[in-house]
Amino acid sequence: MNLADRLRAFANHDFLPRYSHRVRVGQSPLVIILLASAVAVLAGLVVHPRVFALAGGLLAVAGAGVCWPWLTCRGVRATVAFDRPRAVEGCETGVTATVTNHLPWPAWGLSIRDSKAGHAVRLPRISGRAKSVCRWVFLPPMRGEYPIEQPTVGTGFPFGLQESKRAADVSTRLIVWPRTFPVGPVPASDGADVVEGNVTRNKVGSTGDVLGVRPYRRGDSPRRIHWVQSARHDRLIVCELQSNSRPVVLLTLDADPSVHTLGPDGSREWSIRIIASLAKGWLEAGAQVGFACGSVYLPPQAGAVQATRLLDALARVEDTVPPLAATLADSRVKADAAGVQIVVTTDAGQDRVVPNSSGSARRWVILDRAGFGDSSRRHSSRRAWLNVPSAESVPHLLRHGTAEASHGS
Repeated sequence: MNLADRLRAFANHDFLPRYSHRVRVGQSPLVIILLASAVAVLAGLVVHPRVFALAGGLLAVAGAGVCWPWLTCRGVRATVAFDRPRAVEGCETGVTATVTNHLPWPAWGLSIRDSKAGHAVRLPRISGRAKSVCRWVFLPPMRGEYPIEQPTVGTGFPFGLQESKRAADVSTRLIVWPRTFPVGPVPASDGADVVEGNVTRNKVGSTGDVLGVRPYRRGDSPRRIHWVQSARHDRLIVCELQSNSRPVVLLTLDADPSVHTLGPDGSREWSIRIIASLAKGWLEAGAQVGFACGSVYLPPQAGAVQATRLLDALARVEDTVPPLAATLADSRVKADAAGVQIVVTTDAGQDRVVPNSSGSARRWVILDRAGFGDSSRRHSSRRAWLNVPSAESVPHLLRHGTAEASHGS
């Protein structure tokens, strides 16, 4: 580092970070103009009365820089609307802002801001007693309900000394679903956790293709008698058919922030994406899928309405969620223990749960926190139904990583 770089670093170094914010307040243009006005007043009292004219001019500029934006914001109304009610994270959606100027003079320098989403849109000049419509494209960075906080319309015209703003109305909100990936087949279970439906399974039932034959039992339909085999064995033989049934799956999410890494690429968001992928894929395959996370519980159901309801719930997962043990202890979750239960958590989250006694019906999806930005943990070697070492491996593992995907359900 040469001498010039050292001097530049010395000049930009913050030696008193605890008091820097107070100094920054004094650096605002409005404060500087007010200080200059005070100095001009003192100079007018001490040096010459003509300096009062300078003080008056500075105070007039400060007054116009504060009052004009405030008056402009009092006379405008803004309404923000999204083009559609739902979207997927990373997909663009249109936004329309309608701004009405009730003042008899034009409004300049207006902007609509959403500080949480981190974007601002500049609006053109709006004539007096006129309406302006502005459209732009919004790219949601992650799942959630937008706008995250109330958007504001504001202006700092004419001098930018101070920006005045007021809340804008939101006529339609946007629910952003988590990203999803193709998944493998629904895992089979040992219990009778199926309901009658229109999805063909390789289980014995009363409809579907022929699976095999067996001796006749009282009550069997005569239409199912295999007459050739009956004549050969000199007794009645009937055909066994496939069962049209829907598997029942309960997806359980551990969203406790204390066991996850946070952020759009953290293990918490990827756990939600994994749950969303399993729910969407298995519901499209005809299964009945439920969801449990903290106090949120959706009983297993099938169909497109259940997919919308479940993805909406995943989009609205709160920042603060009870631990996984509380979710598994919920009476509603225990009532569905006979079905296939998929629990998505991290290696740190599974360490906090007492080993289950529900047999093989509970399957664990374990995200390794070391692969999601937690440098303090080592890679876990524990075995689960699905081990996820990193975000890059999620699409492949969901499609081909389970035993059902490798060998068929």
